[in-house]
Amino acid sequence: MRQNFYLPNTANYPRLAKDKFFADYSNTYKYSGFVDDVFSFVEDFQLLRPDLWKRFVQQFNEDADYEAGWRGEYWGKMMRGACFVYSYTQNPDLYLELTETVAAMIDSADESGRISSYAINHEFDGWDIWCRKYVLLGMQYYLEICTDEEFKTRIINSMCSQVDYIIGKIGDEEGKMQITSATRHWRGLNSSSLLEPVVRLYSLTKERKYLDFAEYIVSCGGTDVADIFELAYNDEFYPYQYPVTKAYEMTSCFEGLLEYYRITGNERHLTAIINFANKILESDFTVIGCCGCTHELFDHSTVRQANTNNGIIMQETCVTVTLMKFFYQLNLITGDARYADAFETSLYNAYLGSLNTEKVIEPTIAAEHPDWNIEPLPFDSYSPLTAGTRGNGIGGLKLMSDNHYYGCCACIGSAGIGLVPKLQLLSTDRGFAMNLYINGSVDTMTSKGTKVSFVTNTKYPKYGSIEITINPDSEEEFELLIRNPHWSKDTTLTVNGTDVPVNDGYISVNKVWKKGDIIALNLDMRTEAVYPVLYGTQILMNNVIWGHNYMVSTFDKEDPIAKNHIALRRGPLMLAQENRLGYSVDEPIDVKVNSDGYVDVVIPDTDSAPYAHIVEAKIPLTDSSEITVTDYSSAGKLWTEESKMAVWMLTK
Repeated sequence: MRQNFYLPNTANYPRLAKDKFFADYSNTYKYSGFVDDVFSFVEDFQLLRPDLWKRFVQQFNEDADYEAGWRGEYWGKMMRGACFVYSYTQNPDLYLELTETVAAMIDSADESGRISSYAINHEFDGWDIWCRKYVLLGMQYYLEICTDEEFKTRIINSMCSQVDYIIGKIGDEEGKMQITSATRHWRGLNSSSLLEPVVRLYSLTKERKYLDFAEYIVSCGGTDVADIFELAYNDEFYPYQYPVTKAYEMTSCFEGLLEYYRITGNERHLTAIINFANKILESDFTVIGCCGCTHELFDHSTVRQANTNNGIIMQETCVTVTLMKFFYQLNLITGDARYADAFETSLYNAYLGSLNTEKVIEPTIAAEHPDWNIEPLPFDSYSPLTAGTRGNGIGGLKLMSDNHYYGCCACIGSAGIGLVPKLQLLSTDRGFAMNLYINGSVDTMTSKGTKVSFVTNTKYPKYGSIEITINPDSEEEFELLIRNPHWSKDTTLTVNGTDVPVNDGYISVNKVWKKGDIIALNLDMRTEAVYPVLYGTQILMNNVIWGHNYMVSTFDKEDPIAKNHIALRRGPLMLAQENRLGYSVDEPIDVKVNSDGYVDVVIPDTDSAPYAHIVEAKIPLTDSSEITVTDYSSAGKLWTEESKMAVWMLTK
């Protein structure tokens, strides 16, 4: 029995030496409004369903992935998000559900400790290691909420057995398989993403063999055709120009490298991570905060996003949530507000847009599979940019042996909202950093042990007025960093009525705080016109040779219609057209844009949109008429032509 390992104390999670900001796992949160509603929706519709947990565990009690599939990812993906959600809700029923399913997963191991949805006679193929990665991550994130020390020991012993089995089969030694060869897909990207839980297991146990194995994975470079970490370090190419461009899996590999950097302190790796992130933001980040206009691939979507010939399988929810987690980690490790800005863009647009709040069924599933047990899934998989509908397919769709189905985006979705409280308020060496402005309160503690409550009163992101009341139990001096979003060009901030100088990134306020101190932050919520980037022609690496999963260069020509589009950004929200608002999104319009690039929208006192939304706005047109739009995340929820929508609006 292994017992010589390091266990995190969930009341005071250890500060990671390389990080600038720190998540305090003892914080408590209480939100009101639509953010809290999302937590309730995810809990009720997904996480508190014992049938789902039993179904996902069952994948490991049979040869579920006999065809080299990915059913084995479902449990760990949903477990990670469920643990994030529990950290906010503290729902005892959810904790019981998670505890029972972790125990069931441990019991699914064979005599060697191996937990896999693949039979031994065809293991280390397809998505086997990818699925095992998620089992490990699910258990590791459960440790952050677990209160039973004996159960923690059992979990870590299981994880050690799982990784020991893999180490016995994968590696450089004679008779072992290379990790980039332990799959038939994406030249090893999916299997190489095992790096993240291996490093985290080393952090828990301090057993050198796990760090050695992590070092081996890093040395393999992520794929068998190119070292993606070296490509990022050299900073000569964008991710869409790499020989393999699968966005979700590649980002997962860099998440692993980030954890490895935290242990080793190798600045070369940090440079590679930051270069990779910045290249994504420059070349592959759309207005709704996702990547990929060609399936789930990096494809220079910053310039291709207004093309009308991109297809409907694009802007995948798995990519959105993975980016959110990556940006959260980057904000921790760098203290750079740009990554919190990017997180917020993804949250309020692509992520919230993916919620299946109307609980509709994907339109083709019943027609194509009438013999399946048909039910709605909690998240949509793909998001439209130009005029289109939601609900175009189920990402990662697999039928399970009990005739029920699920998908990858449905499983990963809960992690998106679960990350919100983690990022909202972070600790620093000198105080705190406030990243997100959500109506409600956060109770935390200073480095000296003083309890302090941050109470936010706001209707943000509908409006830009934010009031934060600071209530420490006793007076204490600390620094509070207030994020000034990049889009806010005319920000003002006062403390107890006194103006504070404003700068880009974080605004620093350092003082002796007393109960009732008030920060008033006003953000510039003018509506900005955004235009497509004209690019002519380019070479892409996004022509997938299915069955081999490698990329070959293709000639991409700009859609001539792309330039006839406009997008409207109001604060962190993208505004969108919708057919239910009294017009057809297929009909061109001409928005009246002022010489300064802003549009004089009107927020009506009484809303008229026939569906729930965050904001409704009246947009002036050049012919003196107006149209109604709402926030992108609320539009299109019927998944039909009736609710056809567009964030890139066609102009005349």
